Amino acid sequence: MTVQEALAEIFVHLPESRQDELLEYAQYLSWRERRESWRGFGREQFAKAYGPDEPVYSADDLLPESQP
Repeated sequence: MTVQEALAEIFVHLPESRQDELLEYAQYLSWRERRESWRGFGREQFAKAYGPDEPVYSADDLLPESQP
């Protein structure tokens, strides 16, 4: 029996309120997967933009605030 078949078997025997909970949890897990995917994409893009040869900046490299 596959996981999908096992879930379907459990699902049909649950009361509707519990089916709603199971659906909400499945949606949450799907959202979490998408979030992790986007985080990975962001890390990859950041790594492309900033490599190991980036200079190290200090507070002395900041421009002083201009006075009006």
